[in-house]
Amino acid sequence: MSIWILTTGNSDIMLKHDKNWSSLYSQIRYDLECTEFAPLPLDSNDKSAGYTLPARVLGLVYENQTGHYDSDLKFPLIDTYTQYLLEAKIKLEKIIVLLTDQKPIFQEEQIIYEKCPYWQDTYTLKPLLKWYLQKHFACEIEFLVLSPTNQNNKGIDNWNETLSLVKEQLYPLNYSPPKTVYISHQAGTPAISSAVQFISLGRFPKVKFLISNEYFDDNYQKQSKAEAIESSNYWRGMQIQKAKQLITSGFPGAALKLLDNIEGIDQTAIGELKKIVDFFNLHSPLTDSSQDLTIPQATQRIVDTLELVGFFFKQKNYLQGITLLAAAQETFLKVAILSRVATINQTVNFNGSSHQVSQFLVWTGSGLFLDKDKSVKYPSVDIKVEILEKLKFPVTKFSLVTDYDFQITNRNFGMIAWLNNIDNNFPQWPLLVSYCRGSRNTDDDLRNQFMHNLRGVEDQELIAYLSAGKEHQSTDVMKVYIDYVKQPFLTAINYFNLPYNREKLVKRLQEIADSL
Repeated sequence: MSIWILTTGNSDIMLKHDKNWSSLYSQIRYDLECTEFAPLPLDSNDKSAGYTLPARVLGLVYENQTGHYDSDLKFPLIDTYTQYLLEAKIKLEKIIVLLTDQKPIFQEEQIIYEKCPYWQDTYTLKPLLKWYLQKHFACEIEFLVLSPTNQNNKGIDNWNETLSLVKEQLYPLNYSPPKTVYISHQAGTPAISSAVQFISLGRFPKVKFLISNEYFDDNYQKQSKAEAIESSNYWRGMQIQKAKQLITSGFPGAALKLLDNIEGIDQTAIGELKKIVDFFNLHSPLTDSSQDLTIPQATQRIVDTLELVGFFFKQKNYLQGITLLAAAQETFLKVAILSRVATINQTVNFNGSSHQVSQFLVWTGSGLFLDKDKSVKYPSVDIKVEILEKLKFPVTKFSLVTDYDFQITNRNFGMIAWLNNIDNNFPQWPLLVSYCRGSRNTDDDLRNQFMHNLRGVEDQELIAYLSAGKEHQSTDVMKVYIDYVKQPFLTAINYFNLPYNREKLVKRLQEIADSL
């Protein structure tokens, strides 16, 4: 014996014709808060297709008109389910029908309008549905009502509220030994449909989803046919939908993990998903790691980071965005300097031979320094100062006396001074200048507050940070980011002719999600 749980919606019961409507409606019309209801033809070119009415009105008109049920009413969706159950000889122990009643959340001044969702509730269809089901099935029939009573007037189209309502009704159901539970969830709001799927999969050990599919027959007439889908296949579909949402929300790694044990996923799509996970981690698996600190690879990471920062800011994930932006700015300074230093052809006499000064500057995991492998770390200060001067570093602006002093080549304020000395016309933006100011107020530095104090941030604080205190009228974080940081940043990258490929991140995420 099995259990059948079905949802109900506004179009579950229709009129076959409108011959009796006027006389029946007139009997209760002026008892209603709204009196302007009339049957609407389902197909204006084919009256035999039937007529629709708001479910609550239809139920009120026909609840005491049992003599007209068979001649006037049709149940298109439930008919399809019923045909399947009878042909498959499924023996039902119980049918559970979910009805809706939103009366508690609507005021009279709302109910007087025919478009109010109140009129689409299925609560009054109970006698009509009971008549139909008893005619076809000799089993117990139970009606459960989804009736929101919250103070925020959230109805059955609200996902969270509806999930709670469905859980409240279905969780008390307990069948021992476990029985096969057929779920028909296509009627009602999307929130009801999703909630019933979710709760039933978690509540009942044996679930099959009984759904109706429409198709056109050989005469091009629309037909419906039901089928029962195993819960494992349904679960697979739900997991894929969750993965798609995770991808477009910026969590491709979580999506990849979710899909890990699901069979039948296109491996090309999985490959693209792995690539976007690498993208979010700023990792290039096809590139030798020794190339990470080269101008082409680093520039590409900078541009990718600018896209990620915008993505995180749009989602209000400010911590990730600010941290990545700081790293992008520091990397840009190194790359820009290296790109200009590479064009310097001057030499220096050292250890009895002549050397290109550009060869002494090396970018390692520790930073941008004079290369110790060429023994520049230990010779006289004068030689190191000569090398830096020929590399166009502003040696007169800084005290260069001890070995420690030469770490200035890796300090932000040192690097921007260096870049300005090489080319004082390069495009700059307020945040870069502020970030590289050696005397900046760390109390006002959001990155510093994040990294050292785990401090939160409000929209206006982030806007002030991105604009570095410049006058502006915008209250939109993304607009300020684009206008004050991203666009001038890209302008500077183009100014130095740094190589990169630009990609629209949101579009790529959607394409990957669509490919699953």
